[in-house]
Amino acid sequence: MIIPWISFLKEDEQLLVEGLTRRWTVNGPKVFFSWPGLRLRRRKGTILGPGEYLRIRDTLTGELRNELGPKLYLPTATEEVIETLSAITLQNNQYIRILDRSNGVIRVERGEGAVYLNPTEKVLEGVRQGTNIDERTAVLLRDTRTGELELISTPQVFFPAPNQEIVEVLERIVLENHETVVIKDRSGAYIFKRGTDRDRAFFLEPHSELVEFCWSSGIYKDRRDLFLTHIDGRPRFMWYDFETRTQDNVELIVGITFFWQIVEMESLVRTTDDPTGDVCSHARSVIIQSISQVTLEQFLAEFNSIVRQAVLGNADNFYGERGLRIHGVEVRSIACKDPNTQQILLEIIQETTNRLNMLQKQEGENEVKLKQMQGEIQAEALKGELIELRRQHAQAEALTGGEAEAIKVKAFFEGLGDNLSPADKLAIFNTLRKQDALEAVSAGDAQLYFTPDHVDLTIEAKPH
Repeated sequence: MIIPWISFLKEDEQLLVEGLTRRWTVNGPKVFFSWPGLRLRRRKGTILGPGEYLRIRDTLTGELRNELGPKLYLPTATEEVIETLSAITLQNNQYIRILDRSNGVIRVERGEGAVYLNPTEKVLEGVRQGTNIDERTAVLLRDTRTGELELISTPQVFFPAPNQEIVEVLERIVLENHETVVIKDRSGAYIFKRGTDRDRAFFLEPHSELVEFCWSSGIYKDRRDLFLTHIDGRPRFMWYDFETRTQDNVELIVGITFFWQIVEMESLVRTTDDPTGDVCSHARSVIIQSISQVTLEQFLAEFNSIVRQAVLGNADNFYGERGLRIHGVEVRSIACKDPNTQQILLEIIQETTNRLNMLQKQEGENEVKLKQMQGEIQAEALKGELIELRRQHAQAEALTGGEAEAIKVKAFFEGLGDNLSPADKLAIFNTLRKQDALEAVSAGDAQLYFTPDHVDLTIEAKPH
């Protein structure tokens, strides 16, 4: 009697049964009775969560397939799990490009959602954000089938099609009133765009590019490293230093400042590729010629007029042909190349400076003294006005008092009547005035001294 093997299987278990000619699986929950000659292998199922999937291969046919979660996966007898994968999660503004290696077809998946790659697919690029196209942003696309370029500027969140690839995300070029740019189109022609034009804000068309200028820079204009695409049409300053020699053979290093402006871009592009270098080189040539005809003393006395006449008084149209205008030029610095000569020049300058300082100091002292004298004159004038005013007031006061006293005297004389003669009236008046004076004096601390003329005093000697 043959006794079978008994196997108890749970819900997540299975048996792989291998006989002499075939294989099969027994999934739980179940009780399985096996007979001799069978080989059993117990294995657990794979639990897949949301967003997980398995890559499965059939060992008989070689076919690959996916098993998506969530679920409990129990393979068949001819299946094997190659790998466990996670879905690619996309948000609503994301996309991903996927290539099918079996036929070369490209597909684009957009969010929101989860993307499961087929067995023959691979990700061409990582997850990318959609491009926000608005008034200031556009997208330049290339059709991979035809090779044509296309500019997309309609406002949207842009996702490329499978046959499209983003060549460049373009920013709208917005020009200020004083700016100018030069565009080279597909035929090589130059197009000039200015900030004063109506279409001052624009995107570059396909096969067009901004022209980049390379100008000289540095204090000696010996480097070509100033790269510009937007040309400023406003007047600007520029410094330049160069060596020259006077008529008396003194080598100088002269620093000058240009105040210049680009007035016509078409002429500039047509005639030169380095306007800053041209301005400085031409100015250096004419200034060297002018300085070589004067001595050091003459140059130091009139350096600005000499340089201005050389640059601005030149009859040629060198700057105008290049679309440039020189508004002004000034000498910024003068130095002798030879140290000994430079030291002598510094001493001369120092002596001149000291003399000017002394003159300014003396002028200041003289001005202070002048102010003091002017102040004293004004004070004396005011004092004279005060004295005159006081005199006038005293005179007016005396006049008023005299008139009042005269009225009193007149009333006194009239009150004595007509019986007395004027001489008697005057004697009475003088006596009363003398009495008033004595009362005023006696009221104070003064001492009175009477003479015989003031009192009626008689000294008599009487016999006893």
